[in-house]
Amino acid sequence: MNKTTRFKLIQETPLSSWVLVGISILTLILYVMLLLVPISLDEGNPLWVLLGRFHPLVLHFPIVLILLVTAGIILAQLKPGIIDSSLIRALLGVSVIAAMFAIGAGYVLYLSEAYSGSLVSNHFYGALITGSCLSISAICYELRPISGRLATVFFFGFLFLTNASLAYTSHLGGSLTHGESYLSEPIAAILPAKKPNKAPEDMLLYSDIVATILETRCANCHNENKSKGDLLLTSHSAILKAGKSENPAVIPGDANASELMVRVLLPEEHDDRMPPEGKPGLTESEISILRFWIETGASEEITKGEVQEKSVLAELEQMMPEIQQAQFKILEEKEAFEEALKALQGMASEMEVEIVPDERANGKYFGLKMKFPPAPIGSRELQEFSAYFPYFSRVSLASSAITDDDLYYLGKMTQLRRLVLQKTAIKGNGLPYLKDLPLLEELNLSFTSLDDASLLHLLSFQSLKKVYLFGTSLNNEVIEAVQKHRPNLELILEEGPFY
Repeated sequence: MNKTTRFKLIQETPLSSWVLVGISILTLILYVMLLLVPISLDEGNPLWVLLGRFHPLVLHFPIVLILLVTAGIILAQLKPGIIDSSLIRALLGVSVIAAMFAIGAGYVLYLSEAYSGSLVSNHFYGALITGSCLSISAICYELRPISGRLATVFFFGFLFLTNASLAYTSHLGGSLTHGESYLSEPIAAILPAKKPNKAPEDMLLYSDIVATILETRCANCHNENKSKGDLLLTSHSAILKAGKSENPAVIPGDANASELMVRVLLPEEHDDRMPPEGKPGLTESEISILRFWIETGASEEITKGEVQEKSVLAELEQMMPEIQQAQFKILEEKEAFEEALKALQGMASEMEVEIVPDERANGKYFGLKMKFPPAPIGSRELQEFSAYFPYFSRVSLASSAITDDDLYYLGKMTQLRRLVLQKTAIKGNGLPYLKDLPLLEELNLSFTSLDDASLLHLLSFQSLKKVYLFGTSLNNEVIEAVQKHRPNLELILEEGPFY
């Protein structure tokens, strides 16, 4: 194509094409700014929150329009002339503008309500990629008559990337709203349940026998949530590491130097003995099996059938009924936990919140958190979970309708360790409801109307270690006074985690 022909095509290009190109370039500039230019908003400002919450209302428009454009292009390729280019141009133009509004509203919501986490960040980046690819597709579509084949190739390439990114971003959006297992859960439901059905000879010495001993005797004090002496005994990799004593719990090949064996063999009255006084210690058979496993290299692979020592085999045979009973109990507890989780997730779906196993509590308790955008959770919704109150260890009610009176119900969650009340209507007069929670270690009160007098209630929280107070109107003198009287209580002037 010579210069004269190209110039003539430029002159003949309709105004609507140049308008679409201009709009697309402006949206690309906007997306680059959102990515690179730091922007801050008045967090919790009702106007920004209102504008941000239009995101879930408008995001479906660009999705439908992108799919319509793609369907129209495919149809036009299969049957030329059936779709007029002006219709494609109109759909592209409206989809570029709709995507810009959806991404802008999402960004405002992201900033004004301080959402955080990799899932939210990846959803945001995915939206920027989708919007950028869509805008570039629109530009390439209008440049086809001028640039010819190259613009056509780029158009189809970026349209494909737009749809691929749209699918990924939509998946992340669904995970934010419905939970990360939203797609995989139905697949898991139709697969046959896996239950241990090993012959005794095939049982692994570590995972089936040693780990069962540690789970029943030691894990209640040495798990992800409660690691006495900074020692974890819940996985093979963890027991090879050192705790506060700076000695590894298990040194493969050397049972006498392994801290686990040292503590187990201490006299009952010794302060460092494991388990501590008042809890059942390990039997002679269990100690023998632990010693044998460590001395032979503390391997994850060795099976019961590979054990040759007659004395150890005799110990294993003697222990086998108890081991199998413990395994059955663990499995039974796991199945009961999964049934409770299923029931809770059904309730959570109706209330538009998310309930998941709390991995920091060794997966034995539940965590409750708000979805995106947050639902108006209050007293009525909390009471519906009352039968499961003792099984919640982590609760985030950020941006919910929770008030001080509702803390009465949270005070019944006896296993509660972390509580996020960020951006709620809490003023502080209900905090005494929480003071007797024996395990509560972390409390987030950022962006609440907490007053100086209410802060003093925290002095009676014996287990509390961290409190986030960013965005409150507390006086520094009061904060310093509380810190002085409770030096082990960390008062943090940061927003803190959302969950």
